[in-house]
Amino acid sequence: MDIRRMKVWMLDTPFDDQPPLAPDDTKPDCLCLPVTGCQNLSERVSTLRTLLPALPVFLICDPISEAYNVSAFTAAASAAPDGIILRGVEHAARIQMAETLLRVVEARNGLDEGSIALIAMIGDNAGGLLNAGQFSHRLERLIALGYDAFTLDGQRNGDDKASDSMRYGAVATMLAARRLGIPAIDFTGSTVEASLYESDCERAARSGFAGKLAAHPAHIGMIKQAFGNA
Repeated sequence: MDIRRMKVWMLDTPFDDQPPLAPDDTKPDCLCLPVTGCQNLSERVSTLRTLLPALPVFLICDPISEAYNVSAFTAAASAAPDGIILRGVEHAARIQMAETLLRVVEARNGLDEGSIALIAMIGDNAGGLLNAGQFSHRLERLIALGYDAFTLDGQRNGDDKASDSMRYGAVATMLAARRLGIPAIDFTGSTVEASLYESDCERAARSGFAGKLAAHPAHIGMIKQAFGNA
């Protein structure tokens, strides 16, 4: 799995029994499935691998702490995805906690150690951005850092301009990723009109992000054009 070549991160829906793509659609580079709302996670992952065997499957997990969401994170890892995208990573200790949980799951399920990759979303919360300088030790399974502008600044209303918080979040995430020697991915949602989304793609590519989230097959071409020209 060459993370730096993965430009299009296609969002799947946990409420749909159908694959996120038609057979004749231009293919993304991987699939991203939110854990929240998915009742049969292992079955869904297995189905996606059967229908789209060439695409890695990542699960998007809510934040974890010593007393919150550990069981849901463990259940997601037990579905044996290719990787987990962990939201709300406020400091390096959360990455270490995820590493420990993943190693336990891999051992219990007979998986090779490190077989489940990890992407840490530090750019979707204020704590992660304020503590961006702490992310200086890279665990082997940590393959990328993530950024989400909407969780920092809310959704825009026809405005093509990035706010100060969005710009700061992008820069802080990129710098942290470069210190670790790994790429950064823009997981900002795509609930904006096509022209704004296209501008978002171009901005993300110019900023140095390695890839971007797509919520609809129509977004795939926009991402490939923007990142192909970056």
